Amino acid sequence: MSAMSDTSMNTNMHAAFKREIRRVQSGLAKADLADGAARDNLLRRYDFFSETLHHHHKGEDTYLFERVKPKADPSEVAVLDQMEAEHGELLEILTTVDTGFKSLSDATDKDVLNDQLDALFTVLSQHCEHEETQGIGIVQRYITQADMKEFMKFTRDAAQANLVLPWVCDGAEPAVSSQVWGMIPGPVRLFLKPTMTRKYDTFSQECGV
Repeated sequence: MSAMSDTSMNTNMHAAFKREIRRVQSGLAKADLADGAARDNLLRRYDFFSETLHHHHKGEDTYLFERVKPKADPSEVAVLDQMEAEHGELLEILTTVDTGFKSLSDATDKDVLNDQLDALFTVLSQHCEHEETQGIGIVQRYITQADMKEFMKFTRDAAQANLVLPWVCDGAEPAVSSQVWGMIPGPVRLFLKPTMTRKYDTFSQECGV
């Protein structure tokens, strides 16, 4: 049995990243960029997305793709190399968008920044489909329990990890929410779900997005 028997969280994270780009675009369209507080709140929301995406890809590169390469055959290694190359391409686009959000002002061209977000959405969507149809199956085939344990610890150590689960559920179908919260043992979930959800709701309200 694979140490990664369930890949639903990976798929659900991908969907959440794509929803978040659209959410940020909506916030950008509505924001009064002449208002310093509005700029700060929009940047805070975007930073959460950017940091979470970067952390997710760093975890995959370090604890999944590189760990299984020595066991994979040449054709599988080629796919894993493509996964990492796509992460690099995404990082280049993300860095451009990061710069745009960190320099928000009343002179910011919203159309340019929105187009950059569209480009990020397109490349991210293509990568997610490639990973879900080809990459993750290779990881499942070779990943060890020890590697998965390290990957999960790295994931939990993200700066705003306490926001991630309710964020993945935001805008998702009820079945997805059940999958996400179902990963946590019942007694622990009774405490964590409302606590984490309140924190995420407060974060969203404060950001206004």
